[in-house]
Amino acid sequence: MNGSDSLSLLGKTKKNFEKGLSLYSKKLYWEALPLFESLNHPEFDVLKFYHLGLIYIQLGDYEKGLSQYRKIREIPSKVQGIEYDNIMYGLYINMGSTLQVLARQKKERELYEEAIMCYIYSLQIKESDARVWNNLGNAYLEVNNFKEAIKSLNKAIELDDEFPEAHYSLSLVYESMKIYEKAIVELEKGLKWKSRNKIYLNRITALYFGIGKFEKAKEYAKRVLAEYPEDINALKNISLIYYNLSEYAKASRFYSDLLKLKPDFNEPELKSIFDDLKKRNN
Repeated sequence: MNGSDSLSLLGKTKKNFEKGLSLYSKKLYWEALPLFESLNHPEFDVLKFYHLGLIYIQLGDYEKGLSQYRKIREIPSKVQGIEYDNIMYGLYINMGSTLQVLARQKKERELYEEAIMCYIYSLQIKESDARVWNNLGNAYLEVNNFKEAIKSLNKAIELDDEFPEAHYSLSLVYESMKIYEKAIVELEKGLKWKSRNKIYLNRITALYFGIGKFEKAKEYAKRVLAEYPEDINALKNISLIYYNLSEYAKASRFYSDLLKLKPDFNEPELKSIFDDLKKRNN
């Protein structure tokens, strides 16, 4: 290809890229797809596979998206016309999160391990992003590497001390290690910024219940129900709390409210308790 042909191809590729980017920004993924597929100038190889990966993931095809991302790793680092480190940084973060989704779907440890490596690669480019340290900590948690999970999540908190998701993740690590008091401490820290979040509130309710602090558990369960009176988990939790406090009438009332909302409610491990409440209702 002579110089003029190369310049013509580069110009056409730039136009198609800009059109594809415009359509992608409008969430017109199917329309953007052929434009990104048509990018055939070498300077656009990284951008091509990066955006194809993004599109396939947006369309729900994680494996195809991941296969596009992996192609970028085969391209030499000396690529002109783009900011290679910035692209690779974003690539490794997206690869890591995509791998985690696939790993949960397929229950394959190897995919979690690859996700961990992707996050580590991204941190080698830019190590000051608390979000990536949090993702890395979650990936370590998935493979039960609690020591590295704690280190990564503490690093996320060190970089951003107002990061409730990192405190939540750290609470999950301590809960997995059966260190429930520390799990509660981290959840309470997260609640400084997520005071009305029912996921956080239901979880801390369950933790206090699990260690036998029923009054504290009741306090948090009531906070959920004040905001979300039809939350099934909160209704279940507070009926169990009142049952364990031997306040059976209150337990039955909340259990009845639960059954009105979810008549087919059935948790085998709680069967004996709720069977007893049914008898009391009758």
